[in-house]
Amino acid sequence: MFFKNLMKWMIMITIIISISSKSWFIYWLMMEMNLLMFIPILNSKKKNSSNSMISYFVIQSLSSNLFLISMLNFEIFTMSLFNFTAMMSIMIKLAMIPFHFWLTNLSEMIDFNSLFLMLTVQKIIPLYILSSIKMESLSIFVMISSVFASIFVINLKSLKKILIFSSISHQSWMIALILMKSNFWFSYMTLYSILIYKISFMLIKMKSNYINNFWYTKSNFTSKVSFCMMMLSLGGMPPFLGFLMKFISILIIINSNSMMISVLIISSIINIFVYMQAIMPNLLINSLNTKIFSFKNMNIKNMILNLNIMIVIISMNLVI
Repeated sequence: MFFKNLMKWMIMITIIISISSKSWFIYWLMMEMNLLMFIPILNSKKKNSSNSMISYFVIQSLSSNLFLISMLNFEIFTMSLFNFTAMMSIMIKLAMIPFHFWLTNLSEMIDFNSLFLMLTVQKIIPLYILSSIKMESLSIFVMISSVFASIFVINLKSLKKILIFSSISHQSWMIALILMKSNFWFSYMTLYSILIYKISFMLIKMKSNYINNFWYTKSNFTSKVSFCMMMLSLGGMPPFLGFLMKFISILIIINSNSMMISVLIISSIINIFVYMQAIMPNLLINSLNTKIFSFKNMNIKNMILNLNIMIVIISMNLVI
C-alpha cells in the first residue's frame, strides 16, 4: 500500500513538471515516467492483473513512440504533419473514439481505484499537450467521440464501461474548450474528477460492477439515491453540478463554433435520457419497498463541502 501511494505522489510530480514546462522532450519524458509509475498501481490480486499491466504498457508505449517519432522528425515534417502525428498519439492515450477499444477491454481487468486514476489523473498531461497543438481537425474528433460515446452507452450493463464512455464524452467537452483556448478546461477536469471519485468510491463500497446488480446490494436507499444523483450529474442533468460545468462551457464555445456545440448538446441530451432510462424505473421500484426518504440520513457536512468546492472553482474561472 505504501509503495502504491508513493507511486501516486510521483505521478502527481510528473504532472506538475509537465504543466510547468514548454519543452516537447519534457512532455514525452514525463509521460514515460508517468507510465512506469502507473504500472505498479495496476498490480492487484485479480487473475488478469498481469494481463492488464502488459496491455496498458504496450498501448501507452506505442502512442509514446509515435509522439517521439513526430518530435524527432520535427525538422523533416511539415508543421501540419507534425501536429497531426502528435495529435494521433494523444488521441490513442486518451482513448478517444475510434481508439477506445483498448480501454474498454482493459476495464474488466482492473478495479475501480485504477479505473478512476486512468479516467482522471492519467488524462491531464495528454490534455495539456493538446493545448499546445494547433489542429482544426480536433473538432472532428470532438464531434465523432461525443456522438458515438452517447450511442455506445445505450443498453450497457457494465458500470465500468458506462464510466469510460462518459469519460470520452466529457473529454470531448474539454477538448472543445481547449480549441477555444479557454483555461476553463482544467476546472472542468477538476469538477469531473470529483464526480468520478465519488461515484467510484460508492461502487467500491457497494461492491457492484453491473447496473443490474447495483439495486440488489445491501446498501441503504439513501446511498442508492446519492449514486443516482451523481450519475445524473455526470450526464449533465439540471440542476446538478455536471449541468453547470456544461452550461459554462456552452457560454464559452457557442459564439465560436455553433456546429460543434450543437453536436455536444445533442449528445448530452442522449446521455441524460440513457441514464434516466437505466436509473429511474429501478429507483422508483426500490422507493416503493423502502421507508419514506429521510434527510436525517444525509451527510450535511459533505454536501456543504461539495458546494464550497464548486463555488470556489467556478468563481476563479468565470473571469477567464
